[in-house]
Amino acid sequence: MIFVVAGALLFAVPALAGSGAKLFVSKCGSCHKRGGAASPVNPADKAGVVWGKYFRRGRHDVDLADQISDAEMDEILEYLQGHAADSDRPESAAIPR
Repeated sequence: MIFVVAGALLFAVPALAGSGAKLFVSKCGSCHKRGGAASPVNPADKAGVVWGKYFRRGRHDVDLADQISDAEMDEILEYLQGHAADSDRPESAAIPR
């Protein structure tokens, strides 16, 4: 029984890890792409701590509260910080430029 639960958790972790990336592309990608309403942006554009400060200080030009739930924002921020310029896995092409 323990092995079944442990096995299920191993398969669930990658799915959870990818949800922030999917949310980033779906929620942020419509504006933050080439030809979009905002300049292109990707996780590796900033250091992890900078991403945190950016959203904590309300620097985003558009109020996202009606478009992105707090839980979704937490997942997006976790993804951005996990793939920031100073992370072990920087990602610079999540939203094509």
